[in-house]
Amino acid sequence: MKILIAEDNANIRKLIVRLIESALDDYELIECSDGEQAVSYNSRLHPDLILMDIMMNNLDGISAAKIIHKDSPGTKIIIVSELPEEEFKSESLKAGAADYLNKSLLYELPAKIKMLM
Repeated sequence: MKILIAEDNANIRKLIVRLIESALDDYELIECSDGEQAVSYNSRLHPDLILMDIMMNNLDGISAAKIIHKDSPGTKIIIVSELPEEEFKSESLKAGAADYLNKSLLYELPAKIKMLM
């Protein structure tokens, strides 16, 4: 499984990498720090799963998710954000994300990935 992590905070990116490493066996990780890179990497590298923040430079995660979902509807996207779920989950799902996870619940990420994939 090829996983793209689109997160502008390097510490959060490292935490997500550690969570994936501890829970999954067969994967390839790709990292980027903004929405434009996520769109570009998606079109070139065709990840199976994208873990994407909302608040990023150059292109926010919801806008990037819309583009990626249109270009690659089979790619699963999980929005991982600290923004309030009650405000942003619905918008994320409308953009094409398969799920939304608040960063305060990152420990749930491996289970969400296994359930989704």
